[in-house]
Amino acid sequence: MVDSHRVRKFRAEIINSIPRVPNTKASRSYMESKPTSWLISTFVTWRQRRIPAKPRRVSLWLGGITPSDLEAVRPRLRALLQRVGKGEDLSPHLSYLVDTKGVILPGAGHAEKGKDIDAVLTRYGMHHFHVGETTPQNPKGRSGLLVFAEVTDSEFRIIAIADHHAFKAGTVEQQTLSRICMSYCARDVPKDSGFMLNPVMSSGHSAIVMMFGLRCQAEIERLDPLLEDASFIDKLYRGQPILREGQSVERPARPSLGWYFNDLEFGILDRKTMVFFNLFPCFAR
Repeated sequence: MVDSHRVRKFRAEIINSIPRVPNTKASRSYMESKPTSWLISTFVTWRQRRIPAKPRRVSLWLGGITPSDLEAVRPRLRALLQRVGKGEDLSPHLSYLVDTKGVILPGAGHAEKGKDIDAVLTRYGMHHFHVGETTPQNPKGRSGLLVFAEVTDSEFRIIAIADHHAFKAGTVEQQTLSRICMSYCARDVPKDSGFMLNPVMSSGHSAIVMMFGLRCQAEIERLDPLLEDASFIDKLYRGQPILREGQSVERPARPSLGWYFNDLEFGILDRKTMVFFNLFPCFAR
């Protein structure tokens, strides 16, 4: 395995970015002992729970929610929908676990197990959002109501509205949400045709994410020795026009290349010019 200063820096940045439980020297050492592919898979599993702030169009999937359903709860959704339309940060509506339990490691208490996995997001690709009217008595705007939505670069598509019973196995709410999500995932599949949901490993992590981690590690091992090669760097800068505020960004005499995640896009960052060369887009939003 490649062990350059670039790889060590990249690994350290990943470890530092993920809120881990327990937050101890032992848990950090555990992460440092893991291969780069594992670190990347863990980072992506956590990072995909966050949503880049950008304006999006709100829409409904009528197989899971009707306009009348939406109107009945619109006052409680108002703050969320306004943030969506304006392109504001949606973090206030995300689970607190995103900021506190990015990865659960050996040494954590039994009650912590599984809190680093959003099963609905992993299985169905649906984010969930906590909503409610913000008042002096409820400053965080929580009401027990949850909005389940597929979030892309341009659209916020509401699939279902439920309460927290949707996360409790065996409840009517959980079964209803599962049925709606399955129907949504199969919406473009011809009738009577089979399909497979996103495969999930016994750990609760997506198989696709784990494969992505392996692919990124292989690319690091292939390209890292070239990041100090002048001809390779020339090819990076000549590969496509690089413009910033209408001006061409030229290759610096002494670039500072390293491995980097731009949200969920994996590639090479030149810290001298802050130009990011995207290798793998990962999960499109």
